[in-house]
Amino acid sequence: QETSIASQSPHFLGAWKAVEMDVSDLESGLKSVASGGHILNCQEVSGLQAGLALLKSQEQFMKICFWGKVFGMTADYYIAYGLRSGDFEFPTKHFYFASKDFQFGPLAPPTAEEAAKIVELCGDKPLTGVASTGLEPPKEGEEEAPPEDEEGAPAQEGPKKLTEADRLAQLVIGEIDFDTAVVPRGSYTMDESHMVVPSADFKGLSSSDATALTSYAHFRAPVSIAALRTLARKDAQIHSSSILDGIAEDQPKGCWAVRKDPTMDLVTLRSLTWPGYIAFHVPDTKKFGSLYFGNAQKEVNLPFLL
Repeated sequence: QETSIASQSPHFLGAWKAVEMDVSDLESGLKSVASGGHILNCQEVSGLQAGLALLKSQEQFMKICFWGKVFGMTADYYIAYGLRSGDFEFPTKHFYFASKDFQFGPLAPPTAEEAAKIVELCGDKPLTGVASTGLEPPKEGEEEAPPEDEEGAPAQEGPKKLTEADRLAQLVIGEIDFDTAVVPRGSYTMDESHMVVPSADFKGLSSSDATALTSYAHFRAPVSIAALRTLARKDAQIHSSSILDGIAEDQPKGCWAVRKDPTMDLVTLRSLTWPGYIAFHVPDTKKFGSLYFGNAQKEVNLPFLL
């Protein structure tokens, strides 16, 4: 069961005031990643701001962040996430998605078995943009499943029928966010209750450090042995700069492109593995964030192109 806002660690809540791109910073964040060739129009921005404000209020998140836009053949998906303190050191990301009506619904990660089946069924097929689209073709002589009733409770028997919403969750949560989710090193730290929280002491990277891959890490639960060992230490607070997996170790080598904008004091990092993902940081400030605009297609040939 999710923890309510009132029961979260006060240290976790208090540290959110000056870091990460909130929906209130959406327009300035879009300008920071505009070099990638994608923006949102006025209708999309206003729809997102209204939809995410409602989601934030309903789900009682301290902050809600816009994650990006996933392109489909007939329609597109808008993705957002909120954070809650988790059972372990790292906070839990809760993802949501919406279509052009900007009514956000939960994006639940599939089980390992479901994820494997989704990959087997879909491969690299493009998304349609219709979340209710079934992934499995109906068997011979089998009628299509009846639509959900008004209360959203389809009475189905047997195993869960996978839809494009499940595939979207598998791509966004299980693959893209895991491989990207870039933040500057030092922007998160370990507090006295052994929780990963935004660092109140983070003042931004220097101009020279901001262009080095070693200055950035993945904002997710670490999987590398080095980061896990650091988290397990009793004095992990002292070594908090090493609690996240660094992007410099990502494979294949060269999968990140760093660029300093000569017209403004801004550094961007582009993922070549997932074209459309851009992270940014304004050196010597607390401002950083990232957005994804793409069709959720991985560049599987990247090792042969570098």
